[in-house]
Amino acid sequence: MNKYILALLFSLFVFNPSQSQTYTLNVINGYGSGTYNAGETIHVWSIAYDTTKTFKEWTGDIVNLTNPNEWHSKFIMPNRNASIQATLKLMPSYSVRYENIMGSANMKKVYSCFPTQMRGVIYLFHGTGGSASNWLNALENRSFVNALIADSFGIIITEAEEITLNTDLNGDGKLRWQILPFDSVSGIDYQNIKIITDTFIRRGSIDYAIPKFSVGMSNGGSYSAFISLLYNYKAGISYCASSSAQLVFTSRNNPFAFRMALYDDNAEVGPLGNNQALQFDSILDFRGICHDYEIQDRQPIYAERFVRVPGVSLSTSQSIFTELLNNGQLDSAHYALHSDSIKNHILATPVMYPTIIGLSTNKLVEALNQISASNAEHKFYSDYNYESMHFFKSLCATSVSINNQESAVTTVKLYPNPAFQEIQLELQEGIYDVFIVDIYGRLCLQIKDMNILQPIDISHLTAGHYYIKVKNAKQFYTTSFVIQ
Repeated sequence: MNKYILALLFSLFVFNPSQSQTYTLNVINGYGSGTYNAGETIHVWSIAYDTTKTFKEWTGDIVNLTNPNEWHSKFIMPNRNASIQATLKLMPSYSVRYENIMGSANMKKVYSCFPTQMRGVIYLFHGTGGSASNWLNALENRSFVNALIADSFGIIITEAEEITLNTDLNGDGKLRWQILPFDSVSGIDYQNIKIITDTFIRRGSIDYAIPKFSVGMSNGGSYSAFISLLYNYKAGISYCASSSAQLVFTSRNNPFAFRMALYDDNAEVGPLGNNQALQFDSILDFRGICHDYEIQDRQPIYAERFVRVPGVSLSTSQSIFTELLNNGQLDSAHYALHSDSIKNHILATPVMYPTIIGLSTNKLVEALNQISASNAEHKFYSDYNYESMHFFKSLCATSVSINNQESAVTTVKLYPNPAFQEIQLELQEGIYDVFIVDIYGRLCLQIKDMNILQPIDISHLTAGHYYIKVKNAKQFYTTSFVIQ
């Protein structure tokens, strides 16, 4: 009898469904392999690659990836073992040309690349105090540039007039793109872009009618919003900038997208700027204009992260990681302290960081930039390369807006409506990001990586009319509801 009791107890111990089940994730040509609980969210990264390659896609169990076309993604662990593989592709034969082109009043530094059979040309605008060369020399920026060229986009990069002259022309205390005056006659930076464009058209490098797009970082992001409106570009994108002026979004009829950083630490952006960008995105949504809004969350530092920096070996990267971890600059989940805090600690106690102190200045700057990008601080990031290119190529062909739900390919159902304590969305099972905004465009609720089968608690929201935005890696949905 005792033998049967022991056998029964053993079976209950082994097969008790309340016990946590663990499974193995194998990440080939990348990082993030390990043993995890079913339903756990795991960060995965591709192996590092230089400027001769670009990221192509993940293969394998990609249904569990939130962004299967990005070099960094999240993986939701299924209740079985799983495997994914990062694949790269060689860059086509190309060269980025540097030259000086006469602008309205001064010679401008210009970088350009025009692949054969271009699908469009993209203007890239630097941030405050930046330079044209930053798009080619900074790791995260160059990753985006290469992705554009590999996808047959041409690029034109130049610099703000204040950078050319090293002079603060408008007295705002900073060297950057001049947003005002907002016209092509007296606005010096708008003049220069037109002149440079006309130069390439006269040469036959680009056709007058070729689709034109703009991407900018920080102040360059605000400039992207203005210039894409002024010259009616096909679309524009802003990284880490809200663009400040509501008029740009109440009057534009061409698409625009935001790429924000959740922990943006810039005094002119930060949480208020992120919220303002979402309000402007809501204005475009309400007006039925193609739009997109992504906000980058922080991610842990992995031991191989610094191999992305040119000239840093795998062993050196692992040593950098170990020094940061051992000196309390990474927490138990390997999330980093603010990059400035880390830099100050390194400078104050260099003896504790022999590997990091041994880096050249350029490598040290890029290593800190990798931490800043991982922390979703005010830094350009390459985690949405595909998403941004897809925005330019599709221009919301599959998105849903409040004003065109009846003609959209897919609509989202929500119940109950009017709502009281919670709402439920009827969508295909999966992981989604959810945003709820009020009629003034203010962000009221944000949920990242939510299982869409779960109800959404709205008990803390006051009575009124709301819009809900739901998105995953492939589609964007939006509808409205009322809370009584």
